[in-house]
Amino acid sequence: MTIFGLFALLISGLASPFIFAPSFAIGWFARRWWHLPLGALVLTILDQAEIMLIEMPDAQPDWGLMPLGIIPPLCWCAAGFAMRAWSRRERQRRSNQTIRALPIIAGMILGALSVAASALGVGLLYLHTDQLDFHAFGLGRSADPWAPYEAIFFEYLFPGLLLGQLTGGLIGRVLGRPILPPPAGQLSDNIALSA
Repeated sequence: MTIFGLFALLISGLASPFIFAPSFAIGWFARRWWHLPLGALVLTILDQAEIMLIEMPDAQPDWGLMPLGIIPPLCWCAAGFAMRAWSRRERQRRSNQTIRALPIIAGMILGALSVAASALGVGLLYLHTDQLDFHAFGLGRSADPWAPYEAIFFEYLFPGLLLGQLTGGLIGRVLGRPILPPPAGQLSDNIALSA
């Protein structure tokens, strides 16, 4: 397998909603750091079992690529774990006063553009490597020459746009709250230490 094939395999794992959603949830609800590799390993085993069931009866595991299969779930588990820690820290640091609208709108626009662009890139990568038939629903039944591009639009670009808008809006909502001033005792301690 070439480097481009390995890169396509890694991107395929990172872009799969069947890997992304459960891995992110495992990372979000994990209490300790060692739950992340354990959850990623379990998810990798389940994903490989699903692939073998789809390709039956002649399915043979590719043992040389098995270590690469744990990288995408581990990345998404770590992202969920880091996002929960960041969210907790920001909730403690920010007040419950009114939320400013500009960070929410900016987050929605930037999130929508960045995630839609990356989803479009993944869809075009699948088209370039002839894997779009496997990753798109019902594409093999169409004889229309524009069907692959329509599948990329409706199955990658449009959901990526919506997911990015939602995620960017939520991050903007957290960042749109004013920061709490430090407690008075902590402020006097910092002044005393700097003198």
